[in-house]
Amino acid sequence: MTSGPSQSSSGTFDFRRFLNQGNSHGSKPSKIVEIEDLSLVTIKLTKSTIQHMKDLTTEGMSSDERLKFVRSISNEINGDIFEFSTCNRVLYVGFGVSCEEIIDKVLQVTNLDYVPFQKYRGIDVWRHLVNVCSGLDSFILGELQVMAQFRGALSWHRKNNLIGDMNAVFFDHVVAANRVVRKELGFTKTPESMFSLATNAIMETIAEEPDVAITVIGYGDMGIKAVKALFELKQENILVITRTGSEAAKRAPEISTRVRFKTFDEWGVEDKTHIIISTIRNINPTFNSRRKIPVTDKTKILDFSWPPSIDPSGIHANQELLDVKHWIRAAHKLELDWNYDETINSGEMIIQGIEERFTRSLRDKTQAEFRAFIYSRMDELSTTWENLDCDDLEVSQMGPFSREIATWICSQEGEFNQEDLYEEVVKTRRDIRSSILSHIAADVTREMIRINGSNSLLEVAH
Repeated sequence: MTSGPSQSSSGTFDFRRFLNQGNSHGSKPSKIVEIEDLSLVTIKLTKSTIQHMKDLTTEGMSSDERLKFVRSISNEINGDIFEFSTCNRVLYVGFGVSCEEIIDKVLQVTNLDYVPFQKYRGIDVWRHLVNVCSGLDSFILGELQVMAQFRGALSWHRKNNLIGDMNAVFFDHVVAANRVVRKELGFTKTPESMFSLATNAIMETIAEEPDVAITVIGYGDMGIKAVKALFELKQENILVITRTGSEAAKRAPEISTRVRFKTFDEWGVEDKTHIIISTIRNINPTFNSRRKIPVTDKTKILDFSWPPSIDPSGIHANQELLDVKHWIRAAHKLELDWNYDETINSGEMIIQGIEERFTRSLRDKTQAEFRAFIYSRMDELSTTWENLDCDDLEVSQMGPFSREIATWICSQEGEFNQEDLYEEVVKTRRDIRSSILSHIAADVTREMIRINGSNSLLEVAH
């Protein structure tokens, strides 16, 4: 071995890049990999984006159709993609790709020329998703439904292998942060948005009519939930309209015996009704100017579908349509009770505090992993130093001395010089002969040069 430090072209070491790589050298993968490589693009429902939302949303698709659509984007990106559609937003989260790449592939798959996406990068992706899931970015402030939708979407992506385990854990952090925000803002006591408003609309009609007849269109999750809510309001005169008619009863046998079923073709003018609740999801309205609602009674129609299942042209003159636009207006009135601006500000402060803890935990985790790696490498080297013609006293000091060297290396912030490292080793106060210290210093320096010249700790380990 030489008696002086080996030189690289720069004469310095800089290990900061390893602090962002997670545990790439050990047996267990890091939970969060490259937070700065996260990208999110989103579009939210406004007057100017309605058509874009209709073109992009997957809410009207079957599970197979949605899987084909999302997988086509994933294949184009050649990586994991998370797609999330609700009644007022569509968003995509990508890993290791830019926002521009996501947008380009989405436009390519959908054959669209332009979509006015908002873009988020790095920790802003986490922050935006927490805002969304906490109900701070919803029609109705603090609504519970969006979190259930988010968890359902995450489960669906995992089930269909659209997101790997490592990337999926990022969303687990979003869910955990959401719980804290909702608890501190008192959103856990908030009634579910659409059903809260719908209940008021239904009760108004019940008060006017002694024997209310209600028709529910669709018997999926939302349709079944609507029927259960009607039972809680003591309503029993319920007709359910589905594609399969009575076959749909198998989806919820415990309540299906209390309702009547008809297919869309069987539903006719003779089926008197005071309230229609639509929960079906189609890309285009099921009822429009060419196919009107079959009943002609004076009826209040509650459309909870997005895209809308009932176009205004699909109802009769004596009927009232409460569609998504109505629920938006009603939601803004309800938000006044929450003191909207104050609640938003409070939510942002809470999220900022959680974000600081989140990023600190990521930083501490990766720093701990890097430190463990350096200490392990120095310990391995110390076993070779014991064979450098050492006496018993010197042999006993090699382990502790290697840890001192590791501590000094890990305490350096940013770049540090090879000469400083060499001097730190040879000038120790430990009772070790200078010739042996020179060997150790050269050994440590060469190892740091090797690590510094690698792209990852996984590369170094091999």
